[in-house]
Amino acid sequence: MIFFVNKSMGRGNSGVEHAQFYRAERFREKSIPFKLIFTDRLPQLHQHMKEWHVAESEVIGIYDYLLSDDPDNYLREGEQHTHDYYEKVLWDTTSTQRIVKRQATGNYTETVQRRKQYLTEKNVYHIEDDRVILENGKRKVSWHYRQDGSRGRRATNIRVDNFRGKHYLFTTFEELLAFFFLELQRRFEDNAYMIDRGAENEEVLIRMKQQGAVLKIVAVVHAQHFVTWDGGHPLWNNYYQYLFDNFNDVDLVIVATQLQRQALLSQLTAIGVANVSKKINVIPVGGVSAKVSPKIWDGTTAKFITASRLHPEKHISHIIQAVSQLRLKGMPATLTIYGAGGEENQLTEYIKSLNLEPFIQLKGLSQNMVQDMKAYDVFVSASYSEGFGLTYIEAISNAMPIATYANLYGAQELVHEGVNGHLAMFSHKKADEAANVKQLAEAMRHVFEHYNELSVGAAKVAKRFDNKTIADQWQKAMVKLL
Repeated sequence: MIFFVNKSMGRGNSGVEHAQFYRAERFREKSIPFKLIFTDRLPQLHQHMKEWHVAESEVIGIYDYLLSDDPDNYLREGEQHTHDYYEKVLWDTTSTQRIVKRQATGNYTETVQRRKQYLTEKNVYHIEDDRVILENGKRKVSWHYRQDGSRGRRATNIRVDNFRGKHYLFTTFEELLAFFFLELQRRFEDNAYMIDRGAENEEVLIRMKQQGAVLKIVAVVHAQHFVTWDGGHPLWNNYYQYLFDNFNDVDLVIVATQLQRQALLSQLTAIGVANVSKKINVIPVGGVSAKVSPKIWDGTTAKFITASRLHPEKHISHIIQAVSQLRLKGMPATLTIYGAGGEENQLTEYIKSLNLEPFIQLKGLSQNMVQDMKAYDVFVSASYSEGFGLTYIEAISNAMPIATYANLYGAQELVHEGVNGHLAMFSHKKADEAANVKQLAEAMRHVFEHYNELSVGAAKVAKRFDNKTIADQWQKAMVKLL
Protein backbone atom coordinates (compact mmCIF):
# COMPACT_ATOMS: atom_id res chain seq x y z
CA MET A 1 0.00 0.00 0.00
CA ILE A 2 1.11 3.54 -0.73
CA PHE A 3 0.39 5.96 2.11
CA PHE A 4 0.27 9.75 1.77
CA VAL A 5 1.38 10.83 5.26
CA ASN A 6 0.18 14.17 6.61
CA LYS A 7 -0.87 15.69 9.90
CA SER A 8 -4.19 17.29 9.00
CA MET A 9 -6.61 18.68 6.46
CA GLY A 10 -9.41 21.19 6.92
CA ARG A 11 -11.76 23.58 5.18
CA GLY A 12 -8.94 25.91 4.21
CA ASN A 13 -5.87 23.94 3.17
CA SER A 14 -2.32 24.77 2.19
CA GLY A 15 -0.53 23.77 -0.98
CA VAL A 16 0.56 20.54 0.73
CA GLU A 17 -3.00 19.25 1.03
CA HIS A 18 -3.93 20.41 -2.46
CA ALA A 19 -0.87 18.60 -3.79
CA GLN A 20 -2.12 15.45 -2.06
CA PHE A 21 -5.61 15.85 -3.52
CA TYR A 22 -4.12 16.31 -6.99
CA ARG A 23 -1.85 13.28 -6.59
CA ALA A 24 -4.82 11.21 -5.42
CA GLU A 25 -6.66 12.06 -8.65
CA ARG A 26 -3.72 10.85 -10.73
CA PHE A 27 -3.44 7.64 -8.67
CA ARG A 28 -7.16 6.96 -9.18
CA GLU A 29 -6.74 7.39 -12.93
CA LYS A 30 -3.99 4.77 -12.92
CA SER A 31 -5.76 2.48 -10.41
CA ILE A 32 -2.81 2.75 -8.01
CA PRO A 33 -4.01 1.95 -4.46
CA PHE A 34 -3.35 4.60 -1.82
CA LYS A 35 -4.47 5.81 1.60
CA LEU A 36 -4.26 9.30 3.07
CA ILE A 37 -2.99 9.22 6.67
CA PHE A 38 -3.73 12.01 9.16
CA THR A 39 -2.03 12.01 12.56
CA ASP A 40 -3.48 15.14 14.21
CA ARG A 41 -6.59 15.23 16.36
CA LEU A 42 -9.25 16.28 13.83
CA PRO A 43 -12.78 16.30 15.25
CA GLN A 44 -14.22 17.69 11.99
CA LEU A 45 -12.17 15.50 9.63
CA HIS A 46 -15.08 13.72 7.94
CA GLN A 47 -16.95 16.96 7.27
CA HIS A 48 -13.86 18.36 5.54
CA MET A 49 -13.37 15.14 3.59
CA LYS A 50 -16.85 15.57 2.13
CA GLU A 51 -16.11 19.19 1.24
CA TRP A 52 -13.01 18.14 -0.68
CA HIS A 53 -14.55 14.98 -2.18
CA VAL A 54 -12.23 12.54 -0.41
CA ALA A 55 -13.77 9.08 0.04
CA GLU A 56 -13.94 7.43 3.46
CA SER A 57 -12.18 4.35 2.08
CA GLU A 58 -9.19 6.52 1.10
CA VAL A 59 -8.40 7.83 4.60
CA ILE A 60 -6.89 6.48 7.81
CA GLY A 61 -7.09 8.83 10.79
CA ILE A 62 -5.04 7.69 13.75
CA TYR A 63 -7.80 8.26 16.32
CA ASP A 64 -10.60 6.90 14.11
CA TYR A 65 -8.53 3.72 13.85
CA LEU A 66 -7.66 3.39 17.55
CA LEU A 67 -11.31 3.95 18.54
CA SER A 68 -12.93 1.84 15.83
CA ASP A 69 -15.40 -0.93 16.71
CA ASP A 70 -13.89 -2.96 13.86
CA PRO A 71 -10.32 -1.81 13.13
CA ASP A 72 -9.77 -4.22 10.24
CA ASN A 73 -12.93 -3.12 8.45
CA TYR A 74 -11.98 0.52 9.10
CA LEU A 75 -8.64 0.00 7.35
CA ARG A 76 -10.47 -1.45 4.34
CA GLU A 77 -13.60 0.69 4.12
CA GLY A 78 -12.98 3.77 6.25
CA GLU A 79 -15.37 5.22 8.82
CA GLN A 80 -18.90 3.91 8.30
CA HIS A 81 -20.51 5.81 11.21
CA THR A 82 -20.04 9.54 10.73
CA HIS A 83 -21.81 12.21 12.78
CA ASP A 84 -22.70 15.87 12.66
CA TYR A 85 -20.22 17.94 14.64
CA TYR A 86 -21.33 19.89 17.70
CA GLU A 87 -19.83 21.05 20.98
CA LYS A 88 -20.95 22.10 24.44
CA VAL A 89 -18.91 24.29 26.76
CA LEU A 90 -18.91 24.40 30.56
CA TRP A 91 -17.98 27.87 31.86
CA ASP A 92 -16.94 28.70 35.42
CA THR A 93 -18.00 31.76 37.42
CA THR A 94 -15.13 33.81 35.94
CA SER A 95 -16.40 33.21 32.36
CA THR A 96 -13.57 30.79 31.67
CA GLN A 97 -14.02 27.66 29.58
CA ARG A 98 -13.34 24.66 31.83
CA ILE A 99 -14.69 21.68 29.90
CA VAL A 100 -15.44 21.37 26.19
CA LYS A 101 -17.43 18.36 25.03
CA ARG A 102 -17.58 17.63 21.31
CA GLN A 103 -19.22 15.10 19.07
CA ALA A 104 -16.57 14.45 16.46
CA THR A 105 -17.59 13.78 12.88
CA GLY A 106 -16.01 10.35 13.33
CA ASN A 107 -17.51 7.75 15.65
CA TYR A 108 -16.27 9.14 18.97
CA THR A 109 -16.75 12.00 21.41
CA GLU A 110 -14.08 14.35 22.66
CA THR A 111 -13.79 15.89 26.13
CA VAL A 112 -11.20 18.61 26.70
CA GLN A 113 -10.47 19.73 30.26
CA ARG A 114 -8.88 23.16 30.42
CA ARG A 115 -6.49 24.68 32.96
CA LYS A 116 -6.36 28.28 34.14
CA GLN A 117 -2.99 29.51 35.32
CA TYR A 118 -1.77 32.93 36.42
CA LEU A 119 1.46 33.97 34.69
CA THR A 120 3.25 36.32 37.06
CA GLU A 121 5.84 37.47 34.52
CA LYS A 122 3.09 38.58 32.11
CA ASN A 123 0.50 39.58 34.73
CA VAL A 124 -2.24 37.66 32.90
CA TYR A 125 -4.25 34.47 33.25
CA HIS A 126 -3.43 31.77 30.71
CA ILE A 127 -6.01 29.15 29.72
CA GLU A 128 -4.90 26.01 27.89
CA ASP A 129 -5.96 22.42 27.27
CA ASP A 130 -4.86 20.16 30.12
CA ARG A 131 -6.43 16.75 29.47
CA VAL A 132 -8.06 15.23 26.38
CA ILE A 133 -10.34 12.18 26.42
CA LEU A 134 -11.60 10.56 23.21
CA GLU A 135 -14.27 7.88 23.72
CA ASN A 136 -16.31 5.40 21.72
CA GLY A 137 -18.21 3.26 24.21
CA LYS A 138 -15.59 1.25 26.14
CA ARG A 139 -12.81 2.33 23.80
CA LYS A 140 -10.80 5.35 24.89
CA VAL A 141 -7.70 7.35 24.05
CA SER A 142 -6.63 9.95 26.62
CA TRP A 143 -3.62 12.07 27.52
CA HIS A 144 -2.33 15.03 29.51
CA TYR A 145 -0.24 17.93 28.26
CA ARG A 146 3.05 19.09 29.72
CA GLN A 147 5.44 21.91 28.86
CA ASP A 148 8.70 20.77 27.28
CA GLY A 149 10.97 23.81 27.12
CA SER A 150 11.57 25.08 23.60
CA ARG A 151 9.43 22.27 22.14
CA GLY A 152 6.35 23.75 23.78
CA ARG A 153 3.31 21.79 24.93
CA ARG A 154 3.46 18.04 24.36
CA ALA A 155 1.11 15.13 24.99
CA THR A 156 2.23 12.67 27.67
CA ASN A 157 0.90 9.61 29.51
CA ILE A 158 -1.16 8.60 26.49
CA ARG A 159 -3.54 5.76 27.31
CA VAL A 160 -5.19 3.62 24.63
CA ASP A 161 -7.88 1.47 26.23
CA ASN A 162 -9.56 -1.58 24.69
CA PHE A 163 -7.90 -1.40 21.28
CA ARG A 164 -8.30 -4.89 19.87
CA GLY A 165 -9.09 -5.95 23.44
CA LYS A 166 -5.84 -4.67 24.96
CA HIS A 167 -4.70 -1.60 26.92
CA TYR A 168 -1.59 0.46 26.18
CA LEU A 169 0.36 3.32 27.76
CA PHE A 170 2.71 5.59 25.80
CA THR A 171 4.99 8.20 27.34
CA THR A 172 5.15 10.40 24.23
CA PHE A 173 3.20 11.02 21.06
CA GLU A 174 6.14 9.65 19.07
CA GLU A 175 5.71 6.30 20.85
CA LEU A 176 2.03 6.30 19.90
CA LEU A 177 2.94 7.11 16.29
CA ALA A 178 5.41 4.22 16.19
CA PHE A 179 2.70 1.88 17.48
CA PHE A 180 0.27 3.17 14.83
CA PHE A 181 2.71 2.77 11.93
CA LEU A 182 3.70 -0.71 13.14
CA GLU A 183 0.00 -1.57 13.07
CA LEU A 184 -0.14 -0.48 9.42
CA GLN A 185 2.94 -2.56 8.71
CA ARG A 186 1.18 -5.65 10.10
CA ARG A 187 -2.07 -5.07 8.20
CA PHE A 188 -0.74 -4.05 4.77
CA GLU A 189 1.94 -5.35 2.41
CA ASP A 190 4.54 -3.75 0.13
CA ASN A 191 4.27 -0.46 1.99
CA ALA A 192 5.62 2.89 0.85
CA TYR A 193 5.16 6.01 2.99
CA MET A 194 5.05 9.24 1.03
CA ILE A 195 5.77 11.84 3.72
CA ASP A 196 4.13 15.17 2.91
CA ARG A 197 4.13 16.79 6.34
CA GLY A 198 5.15 16.11 9.92
CA ALA A 199 8.72 15.93 11.22
CA GLU A 200 7.56 13.45 13.86
CA ASN A 201 6.10 11.21 11.14
CA GLU A 202 9.39 11.34 9.28
CA GLU A 203 11.48 10.60 12.38
CA VAL A 204 9.35 7.63 13.44
CA LEU A 205 9.27 6.04 9.98
CA ILE A 206 13.00 6.49 9.33
CA ARG A 207 13.79 5.03 12.77
CA MET A 208 11.54 2.05 12.03
CA LYS A 209 13.39 1.45 8.77
CA GLN A 210 16.77 1.74 10.49
CA GLN A 211 15.60 -0.90 12.98
CA GLY A 212 14.75 -3.35 10.22
CA ALA A 213 11.15 -2.66 9.20
CA VAL A 214 10.58 -3.51 5.53
CA LEU A 215 9.19 -0.32 4.01
CA LYS A 216 9.94 2.37 1.47
CA ILE A 217 10.19 6.06 2.33
CA VAL A 218 9.39 8.82 -0.14
CA ALA A 219 10.08 12.39 0.98
CA VAL A 220 8.02 15.04 -0.80
CA VAL A 221 9.64 18.48 -0.70
CA HIS A 222 6.86 21.07 -0.91
CA ALA A 223 8.74 24.24 0.03
CA GLN A 224 12.10 25.93 -0.27
CA HIS A 225 14.51 23.47 1.37
CA PHE A 226 17.64 25.60 1.66
CA VAL A 227 18.50 28.71 3.71
CA THR A 228 22.19 29.49 3.15
CA TRP A 229 25.74 28.16 3.38
CA ASP A 230 27.58 28.46 6.70
CA GLY A 231 31.26 27.56 6.75
CA GLY A 232 30.89 25.20 3.82
CA HIS A 233 27.87 23.46 5.29
CA PRO A 234 24.28 23.96 4.11
CA LEU A 235 21.71 25.31 6.51
CA TRP A 236 18.48 23.54 5.62
CA ASN A 237 14.91 24.60 6.21
CA ASN A 238 14.12 23.15 9.65
CA TYR A 239 11.30 21.04 8.22
CA TYR A 240 13.77 19.16 6.01
CA GLN A 241 16.77 18.93 8.35
CA TYR A 242 15.98 15.37 9.48
CA LEU A 243 15.46 14.27 5.88
CA PHE A 244 18.90 15.43 4.78
CA ASP A 245 20.57 14.12 7.95
CA ASN A 246 19.19 10.67 7.09
CA PHE A 247 19.22 10.89 3.31
CA ASN A 248 20.60 7.36 2.86
CA ASP A 249 17.47 5.91 4.48
CA VAL A 250 15.16 7.66 2.03
CA ASP A 251 14.32 5.73 -1.13
CA LEU A 252 12.96 8.56 -3.25
CA VAL A 253 12.69 12.35 -3.07
CA ILE A 254 9.99 14.16 -5.04
CA VAL A 255 10.30 17.84 -5.93
CA ALA A 256 7.90 19.78 -8.13
CA THR A 257 10.32 21.73 -10.32
CA GLN A 258 13.53 21.17 -12.28
CA LEU A 259 15.02 24.26 -10.64
CA GLN A 260 14.66 22.78 -7.17
CA ARG A 261 16.06 19.43 -8.31
CA GLN A 262 19.13 21.12 -9.76
CA ALA A 263 19.67 23.12 -6.56
CA LEU A 264 19.26 20.05 -4.37
CA LEU A 265 21.63 17.97 -6.51
CA SER A 266 24.28 20.68 -6.36
CA GLN A 267 24.00 21.18 -2.59
CA LEU A 268 24.01 17.49 -1.64
CA THR A 269 26.84 16.66 -4.04
CA ALA A 270 28.90 19.52 -2.59
CA ILE A 271 28.79 17.93 0.88
CA GLY A 272 29.69 14.48 -0.40
CA VAL A 273 26.32 12.72 -0.46
CA ALA A 274 26.45 9.80 -2.92
CA ASN A 275 23.80 8.41 -5.28
CA VAL A 276 21.86 11.65 -5.29
CA SER A 277 20.76 11.90 -8.90
CA LYS A 278 18.77 8.67 -9.06
CA LYS A 279 16.85 9.49 -5.89
CA ILE A 280 15.48 12.91 -6.83
CA ASN A 281 12.52 12.92 -9.21
CA VAL A 282 10.58 15.88 -10.58
CA ILE A 283 6.80 15.45 -10.65
CA PRO A 284 4.58 18.56 -10.74
CA VAL A 285 1.97 18.88 -7.99
CA GLY A 286 -0.62 20.32 -10.36
CA GLY A 287 -1.59 20.02 -13.98
CA VAL A 288 -3.99 20.85 -16.78
CA SER A 289 -6.99 18.66 -17.51
CA ALA A 290 -8.13 19.95 -20.91
CA LYS A 291 -6.92 21.73 -24.00
CA VAL A 292 -6.32 25.39 -23.22
CA SER A 293 -7.50 28.17 -25.52
CA PRO A 294 -5.98 31.68 -25.34
CA LYS A 295 -7.99 34.56 -23.88
CA ILE A 296 -8.59 37.97 -25.42
CA TRP A 297 -8.78 41.00 -23.13
CA ASP A 298 -11.77 43.21 -23.82
CA GLY A 299 -9.72 46.35 -23.17
CA THR A 300 -11.88 47.72 -20.34
CA THR A 301 -11.43 46.82 -16.66
CA ALA A 302 -8.20 45.09 -15.62
CA LYS A 303 -9.59 42.25 -13.49
CA PHE A 304 -6.91 40.78 -11.22
CA ILE A 305 -7.36 37.68 -9.10
CA THR A 306 -5.26 36.06 -6.38
CA ALA A 307 -5.86 32.89 -4.38
CA SER A 308 -4.02 31.61 -1.31
CA ARG A 309 -4.23 31.17 2.41
CA LEU A 310 -4.68 34.59 4.00
CA HIS A 311 -1.44 34.44 5.94
CA PRO A 312 1.41 36.96 6.32
CA GLU A 313 3.88 35.00 4.16
CA LYS A 314 1.56 35.43 1.17
CA HIS A 315 1.84 39.25 1.36
CA ILE A 316 -1.71 39.88 0.13
CA SER A 317 -1.38 43.46 1.39
CA HIS A 318 1.30 44.03 -1.27
CA ILE A 319 -1.20 43.16 -4.00
CA ILE A 320 -3.77 45.51 -2.46
CA GLN A 321 -1.19 48.31 -2.39
CA ALA A 322 -0.24 47.58 -6.00
CA VAL A 323 -3.88 47.82 -7.11
CA SER A 324 -4.16 51.11 -5.24
CA GLN A 325 -1.11 52.45 -7.09
CA LEU A 326 -2.47 51.33 -10.46
CA ARG A 327 -5.81 53.02 -9.81
CA LEU A 328 -4.10 56.23 -8.74
CA LYS A 329 -2.33 56.20 -12.12
CA GLY A 330 -5.62 55.82 -13.96
CA MET A 331 -5.82 52.08 -14.60
CA PRO A 332 -9.37 50.74 -13.97
CA ALA A 333 -8.06 47.81 -11.90
CA THR A 334 -10.08 45.50 -9.65
CA LEU A 335 -8.93 42.64 -7.42
CA THR A 336 -10.71 39.54 -6.20
CA ILE A 337 -9.09 37.59 -3.36
CA TYR A 338 -9.94 33.92 -2.81
CA GLY A 339 -8.88 32.11 0.35
CA ALA A 340 -9.27 32.01 4.11
CA GLY A 341 -6.95 32.49 7.04
CA GLY A 342 -5.90 34.54 10.01
CA GLU A 343 -5.41 37.80 8.10
CA GLU A 344 -8.97 38.04 6.78
CA ASN A 345 -10.16 40.74 9.21
CA GLN A 346 -6.90 42.67 8.92
CA LEU A 347 -7.11 42.68 5.12
CA THR A 348 -10.75 43.77 5.22
CA GLU A 349 -9.82 46.76 7.37
CA TYR A 350 -6.85 47.57 5.16
CA ILE A 351 -9.06 47.65 2.06
CA LYS A 352 -11.46 49.99 3.89
CA SER A 353 -8.61 52.28 4.95
CA LEU A 354 -7.65 52.74 1.29
CA ASN A 355 -11.29 53.31 0.24
CA LEU A 356 -11.04 50.37 -2.15
CA GLU A 357 -14.15 48.43 -1.08
CA PRO A 358 -15.88 48.96 -4.46
CA PHE A 359 -12.85 47.55 -6.29
CA ILE A 360 -11.41 44.78 -4.06
CA GLN A 361 -13.42 41.81 -2.81
CA LEU A 362 -12.65 38.95 -0.42
CA LYS A 363 -14.50 35.92 -1.80
CA GLY A 364 -13.58 33.23 0.73
CA LEU A 365 -12.69 29.67 -0.20
CA SER A 366 -13.18 28.18 -3.63
CA GLN A 367 -13.91 24.50 -4.21
CA ASN A 368 -13.13 24.86 -7.93
CA MET A 369 -10.46 27.47 -8.48
CA VAL A 370 -9.91 26.67 -12.16
CA GLN A 371 -13.58 27.37 -12.89
CA ASP A 372 -13.79 30.46 -10.68
CA MET A 373 -10.74 32.01 -12.35
CA LYS A 374 -12.45 32.13 -15.75
CA ALA A 375 -14.13 35.47 -14.97
CA TYR A 376 -10.80 37.30 -14.50
CA ASP A 377 -7.92 38.51 -16.63
CA VAL A 378 -4.65 38.17 -14.69
CA PHE A 379 -3.46 36.07 -11.78
CA VAL A 380 -1.17 37.87 -9.34
CA SER A 381 0.97 36.54 -6.48
CA ALA A 382 3.08 38.32 -3.88
CA SER A 383 4.55 35.25 -2.20
CA TYR A 384 8.30 35.37 -1.58
CA SER A 385 8.62 31.58 -1.78
CA GLU A 386 6.68 28.81 -3.52
CA GLY A 387 7.83 25.21 -3.85
CA PHE A 388 5.58 25.02 -6.89
CA GLY A 389 2.52 27.22 -6.63
CA LEU A 390 -0.57 25.25 -7.55
CA THR A 391 -2.48 28.47 -8.21
CA TYR A 392 0.00 29.31 -10.98
CA ILE A 393 -1.03 26.09 -12.73
CA GLU A 394 -4.71 26.91 -12.16
CA ALA A 395 -4.10 30.25 -13.89
CA ILE A 396 -2.18 28.57 -16.71
CA SER A 397 -5.13 26.17 -17.10
CA ASN A 398 -7.16 29.24 -18.07
CA ALA A 399 -4.45 30.63 -20.39
CA MET A 400 -4.26 33.48 -17.88
CA PRO A 401 -1.18 35.72 -17.83
CA ILE A 402 0.57 35.96 -14.45
CA ALA A 403 2.21 38.84 -12.58
CA THR A 404 4.24 37.67 -9.61
CA TYR A 405 7.30 38.16 -7.49
CA ALA A 406 10.15 36.09 -8.99
CA ASN A 407 10.12 33.59 -6.15
CA LEU A 408 11.89 30.25 -5.91
CA TYR A 409 10.90 27.82 -7.17
CA GLY A 410 7.40 28.05 -8.53
CA ALA A 411 7.39 31.45 -10.22
CA GLN A 412 10.77 31.03 -11.86
CA GLU A 413 9.77 27.59 -13.20
CA LEU A 414 6.21 28.33 -14.31
CA VAL A 415 6.27 31.99 -15.33
CA HIS A 416 8.52 32.83 -18.26
CA GLU A 417 9.28 36.53 -18.48
CA GLY A 418 7.48 38.04 -21.45
CA VAL A 419 6.06 34.67 -22.52
CA ASN A 420 3.16 33.98 -20.15
CA GLY A 421 3.59 36.80 -17.67
CA HIS A 422 5.97 39.15 -15.91
CA LEU A 423 8.26 38.56 -12.94
CA ALA A 424 8.83 41.31 -10.39
CA MET A 425 12.22 41.38 -8.66
CA PHE A 426 12.02 41.71 -4.88
CA SER A 427 14.05 41.85 -1.69
CA HIS A 428 13.36 39.91 1.50
CA LYS A 429 14.29 42.96 3.60
CA LYS A 430 11.44 44.65 5.44
CA ALA A 431 12.85 48.07 4.54
CA ASP A 432 12.47 47.26 0.83
CA GLU A 433 8.75 46.45 0.89
CA ALA A 434 7.72 49.72 -0.76
CA ALA A 435 10.16 49.07 -3.61
CA ASN A 436 8.84 45.51 -3.91
CA VAL A 437 5.26 46.73 -4.23
CA LYS A 438 6.28 49.24 -6.88
CA GLN A 439 7.95 46.45 -8.88
CA LEU A 440 4.87 44.24 -8.53
CA ALA A 441 2.54 47.04 -9.66
CA GLU A 442 4.76 47.60 -12.69
CA ALA A 443 4.61 43.89 -13.60
CA MET A 444 0.81 43.97 -13.25
CA ARG A 445 0.56 47.03 -15.51
CA HIS A 446 2.99 45.60 -18.04
CA VAL A 447 0.82 42.49 -18.58
CA PHE A 448 -1.88 44.59 -20.25
CA GLU A 449 0.55 46.12 -22.73
CA HIS A 450 0.57 42.79 -24.64
CA TYR A 451 -2.12 40.76 -22.92
CA ASN A 452 -3.25 38.62 -25.85
CA GLU A 453 0.30 37.49 -26.67
CA LEU A 454 0.89 36.49 -23.03
CA SER A 455 -2.31 34.45 -23.03
CA VAL A 456 -1.11 32.58 -26.12
CA GLY A 457 2.14 31.93 -24.25
CA ALA A 458 0.23 30.61 -21.23
CA ALA A 459 -1.64 28.17 -23.46
CA LYS A 460 1.70 26.88 -24.76
CA VAL A 461 3.12 26.51 -21.24
CA ALA A 462 0.00 24.52 -20.27
CA LYS A 463 0.97 21.74 -22.69
CA ARG A 464 3.95 20.87 -20.45
CA PHE A 465 1.64 20.09 -17.54
CA ASP A 466 -0.90 17.71 -19.02
CA ASN A 467 -2.59 15.59 -16.33
CA LYS A 468 -2.16 12.40 -18.33
CA THR A 469 1.59 12.95 -18.59
CA ILE A 470 1.85 13.60 -14.86
CA ALA A 471 -0.20 10.48 -14.08
CA ASP A 472 2.24 8.50 -16.24
CA GLN A 473 5.14 9.99 -14.28
CA TRP A 474 3.61 8.85 -10.98
CA GLN A 475 2.96 5.37 -12.32
CA LYS A 476 6.54 5.05 -13.55
CA ALA A 477 7.93 6.29 -10.22
CA MET A 478 5.81 3.85 -8.20
CA VAL A 479 6.74 0.88 -10.40
CA LYS A 480 10.40 1.78 -9.94
CA LEU A 481 9.96 2.21 -6.18
CA LEU A 482 8.06 -1.00 -5.46
